[in-house]
Amino acid sequence: MSPVRMVDRATDDTPDASDVTVVLVHGAGHTARVWAKVQAALGHRSLAVDLPGRADRVAGIAAVGIDDAVASIAADVESATTGPLVLVGHSAGGVVLPGVAARLGTRVGHLVFVAGLCAPHGQAVITTVRPDAAADFTARLDALRAEFADCMLDPDPPVVGMRAIDEKAAMGIDSLNYMQHTVSWDGVPDTTPRTFVRCLRDRIQPRALQAKLAANCGARSVVEIDCGHTPALAAPGELAGVVDRIVASTATSAAT
Repeated sequence: MSPVRMVDRATDDTPDASDVTVVLVHGAGHTARVWAKVQAALGHRSLAVDLPGRADRVAGIAAVGIDDAVASIAADVESATTGPLVLVGHSAGGVVLPGVAARLGTRVGHLVFVAGLCAPHGQAVITTVRPDAAADFTARLDALRAEFADCMLDPDPPVVGMRAIDEKAAMGIDSLNYMQHTVSWDGVPDTTPRTFVRCLRDRIQPRALQAKLAANCGARSVVEIDCGHTPALAAPGELAGVVDRIVASTATSAAT
């Protein structure tokens, strides 16, 4: 199962902050294990989940739809947690946050997009950031789906009928796949706070793209971390601090 780290108390004096669970959704080419150092540094309860197509979430990684991912994450969260939530999605993991938030309803107090991909309601990421390349990306994804049918990243335990692939292959598949799914914000109140974490040395997302993605997810605040594209690995303590502060502010807002 996906790793869960429980913490008995909050890191601040806010009475309700210790009730919040931080749900961590990894990005392309990763598994829930990428969050291990962040979980170790967090001062709040956390749940790191695996998207379908890896670990023990059995599915062909190239065939996973956004609804499949949302259903899988929501089921994990509902089975492992109670109480208020802060959802954190890295990179491609950001695409599923609106659907997960809609599924979990009023439990969700904040959405955090860490270099997170997302799109406005009824649109796909690719058509908002690279409309000129949409047809090419679709053709590339079709080719990958044919080449990597019935494949998983790090299946644990091994799955009969599924081939294991490496992180590099999974990263390409996940990125193209999630960028082309239509995002729905139905069921997510406009008042739900959203934060975009901008990585200042991100070689995958130039500043203009980061600004577009922050606008796509409706972020009211942007926090900067001086690292590359994956702060869970490059700056886990700093990212944990950012999330802890968001949890504290979310609990404070809920109490007023």
